[in-house]
Amino acid sequence: MWCVMKCLPGEAQKVMESCKANLSRQALQDVFMFTCERMKRYQGSWHLETRQMFPDCLFLETEDPEQLARELEPYRAYACAGGKREMLQSVPPEAEDFLRRLCGDAHHLPMSSGYIRDGITHVSSGPLVGMERRIRKIDRHKRLADIAAPLHGMEAPVQAGLEIISKS
Repeated sequence: MWCVMKCLPGEAQKVMESCKANLSRQALQDVFMFTCERMKRYQGSWHLETRQMFPDCLFLETEDPEQLARELEPYRAYACAGGKREMLQSVPPEAEDFLRRLCGDAHHLPMSSGYIRDGITHVSSGPLVGMERRIRKIDRHKRLADIAAPLHGMEAPVQAGLEIISKS
């Protein structure tokens, strides 16, 4: 089972390393952040960059969410859910399956490429192959695609790097 914890801006990496070092194996099987590749233009050319897919969100894999919540209590100061609110939100199984298919075991979403023919998007390489129906919007200038995903509670839409090679 996956849970997500929204951290204060800039604190996610530090909290992730601390969780790996200090939490028990019974409570925490894995902690990770999703990353994705995007193209960015600067200094007159395009560069491939790796960014966080969900900024300041940590994903924690556990079989015992109650024990994980107890062991995460010292980290409450670094979580956005202050006071008595829950720090952890469970990730629905359909969202977990979607993210596993999209990003794999490395929790990383590489660039995809494709083309548009007669107004229909065709993805020819990358993890978005076969997911053309999930593409809601393409920004050809920024080389990004907005993907419809079953991720309830995530403020930002899922954006994936997609380079459109040709359009006819």
